[in-house]
Amino acid sequence: MQRAVAFFASHGFAASTRDLAKELDITQPLLYRYFPNKEALIDRVYEEVFIRRWNPEWEEWLADRSLTLKERLCRYLKDYGRFVLRSEWVRIFIYAGLSRGGINQKYLARLRERHFMVIASELRREYGIPEPRDESELEDELDLIWAMHSSVFYIGVRKWIYELPTPKNLDRVIDLRVEAFLRGVPAVLSEERRAR
Repeated sequence: MQRAVAFFASHGFAASTRDLAKELDITQPLLYRYFPNKEALIDRVYEEVFIRRWNPEWEEWLADRSLTLKERLCRYLKDYGRFVLRSEWVRIFIYAGLSRGGINQKYLARLRERHFMVIASELRREYGIPEPRDESELEDELDLIWAMHSSVFYIGVRKWIYELPTPKNLDRVIDLRVEAFLRGVPAVLSEERRAR
């Protein structure tokens, strides 16, 4: 499975199972003995890359009110960054978005429900932001959270897709991004909600 993950990270999901079998030094029929079709193999790659490595403690950290929201976000994003900022993760996520949207959609739905919704709720609580009155206001919150969150993932895109230099001190960069997020977003949301 590890070699299959590396193969799809290098060649994308358009690559054939024949080429994968050749890369693994096995026959294609042997590959199909373990995976009845390419879809089953890709589902297993999704499970390996995106689900098995998911840290269930992230949800606990985000909801732990014994720490400030800033401390929680920094802790979470630093650990999450170590999870996603690897070549295989970034490349498979990009390839999946280009050819296998379902993989990304499943993952992003999980991220939205388990992380973004918690962050939004904790942001409102800690900064006294009025509750969203409708789905549109909730989506505004989630979009701002997504922008901060995806800025960490984009470091991996810079490194593994564009082959550009990335920050040497990831922890410092995350601290700065969280600080910028918390200085700006609560003020913007509070003002917007009160104006309405």
